Amino acid sequence: MFANLHDISVNFGEIRALDSVSLDISPNQIHAIVGENGAGKSTLMSVLFGLNVDYSGNLFINESLKLWTTPSDAIQAGIGMVHQHFMLFESMTVLENIVLGSEPNKYLGFVDFQFAEEKLSSLLETYNFSINLNQTISELSVGQRQMVEILKTLYRSAELIILDEPTAVLTPRERVDLFSSLKDFKKAGKSIILITHKIDEVIENADHVSVMRSGKLISSLPIESTSQKQISAEIVGSSKTKKISRNKAKPGSIKLHLSKLEILGMPQVGSAINLEVRTNEVVGIAGVAGNGQSELVEAIIGLRSSKSGSIEICNSDVTNADISSRREAGLCYIPEDRQKRGLALAAQLSENAAISSLISKAFVKGPFLRKSKIKNFTEGLIQKFDVKTSGPSAFANSLSGGNKQKLIIARELSLGSDVIIAENPTWGVDLGAINQIHHELLSMRDNGHAILLVSSDLDEIFTLSDRVLVMFESELSKSFFTEEVTREELGKLMLMKAYTSTQKPEKNIV
Repeated sequence: MFANLHDISVNFGEIRALDSVSLDISPNQIHAIVGENGAGKSTLMSVLFGLNVDYSGNLFINESLKLWTTPSDAIQAGIGMVHQHFMLFESMTVLENIVLGSEPNKYLGFVDFQFAEEKLSSLLETYNFSINLNQTISELSVGQRQMVEILKTLYRSAELIILDEPTAVLTPRERVDLFSSLKDFKKAGKSIILITHKIDEVIENADHVSVMRSGKLISSLPIESTSQKQISAEIVGSSKTKKISRNKAKPGSIKLHLSKLEILGMPQVGSAINLEVRTNEVVGIAGVAGNGQSELVEAIIGLRSSKSGSIEICNSDVTNADISSRREAGLCYIPEDRQKRGLALAAQLSENAAISSLISKAFVKGPFLRKSKIKNFTEGLIQKFDVKTSGPSAFANSLSGGNKQKLIIARELSLGSDVIIAENPTWGVDLGAINQIHHELLSMRDNGHAILLVSSDLDEIFTLSDRVLVMFESELSKSFFTEEVTREELGKLMLMKAYTSTQKPEKNIV
């Protein structure tokens, strides 16, 4: 399928989201679109997929002018999209979500689920996806939910497939499998559009790359005509990038202590969990999605109950405490699912920025909110983390995914909590913001905070962590000093039960 977007412009109020962008998408090609958060990548794709019909310019598919009214028009024309934020019904099964809107009929209007299941089972086998079609979406991890979105597109046999940050929560092995599948699609004549912040993935897998900045198309070149350095420079407007360096850890007192913890609803019953995180250190937990990382985080922050054992935050036993009490004890949380847990999307940025601090009554005077102080505080967060927005009064759902994440991180780190839980903190965030977030987390570590990092990105694990563990089938491996283990070794541990928590962990750095 050949697609041409000609002179596309989009305005959101006074903000020029797209400024006369023209782009050709060819068949038999993986076309990467890169740029900072708010550069216009997702907005351009929303025009192509029919999510945004309020634009100027022309859209052609196979040289035929198209005027979508809804995404259904685009789907019928052979366009599929895997969204960064999932479009799934949590109470329905994987199978039901995938066939919804494209149900095969059996007779008398009944859905032929057997046919659909057979087709999907074939896709699962072909593309090496591991997922239970009969599970409900609410039972799945973020990584598994992304698999469902990919399967939904594959099921509809789209000729042009748009993927928005598809590898953000995938393991290295899953990324290899995904790109192998995309290359198979390309060989079959399909067009692939890849929206990503991972320049190394672009260089390794794309045939063509387009760079966007501030709503404009900066360049569009065959991959052999550019380089990683050039792409990075065009994204940020400069070849300069902030180098992240991690000082030698000097761990102090224990701030987060899990002792013989058994958690309700873990995917598989493993050994009890023992974990310590000290001041002045980052402890990283790596693992394939679905091995208990999400349940562990939920138990620590108070969203999931424990069967036995204890959780201590800053020497306070919070095992049975509510979320507010855990925050008061010294905990803050950066969630991986910013849509569900990070923000109130229908509320203003100022309201979202202040919500965590209301616990300490920093923005409350008697029965009244101190609105001017909240506004000034929000403006400070926006400026510090370069959140692209019209201002504190803008609504959270107006932000791009990456800018939502930057606001959450700015808010949580502003609390100064002793213990920071960071769960895939840079998912869907641009190159410049990744560097800033990593710098801020390491600065917090150097200033005496204890950080537990749960991430599927091994580069992030190695950049930030002083010690690292792997979670496999609800069990934690022994603790490794980051400089004493390789990515390959950790990758193997993520896929096999080589070490368990029954082995004595390494001593902490003193």
